[in-house]
Amino acid sequence: MQKKIADESYGNILVAGYGLGIIQKYLTENKNVTSVTTIEKHVEVINICKKEYGKIYGNIIDSDFYTYDNSIINDKWDCVIGDIWDDIIPEQLPKYIKFKEQALTMLKPNGKLLGWGKDYFEYLIKQKWMASGIDADLGDGL
Repeated sequence: MQKKIADESYGNILVAGYGLGIIQKYLTENKNVTSVTTIEKHVEVINICKKEYGKIYGNIIDSDFYTYDNSIINDKWDCVIGDIWDDIIPEQLPKYIKFKEQALTMLKPNGKLLGWGKDYFEYLIKQKWMASGIDADLGDGL
């Protein structure tokens, strides 16, 4: 899954959460990717990965993705990738929606939002809208 997401990515990438660093490694190997920056609030995650793998892939911003002020760097990203929810289950939908709302403020026009379980969460959102009687093509919006 991480490799597939990395293969779909291009340009300047922002990743929410470092995890095990797998997506970052794949992104740095993708010739269509210019830069990889990860926002990670748990320094111990970075320290463990650095110790385990001998290196960190890409740049790290020590912050919380949900509260990060992107205007600090005054830049927008070609792709924003999320993997900061515990599992791909309906109970995690609020975390995905929170991620998506923040990520959309960070994307360039026509940028790409990617993430672990994105298609499933988008399906749940669409079902929720349809159940409420709203007939709309949601695209990447909420």
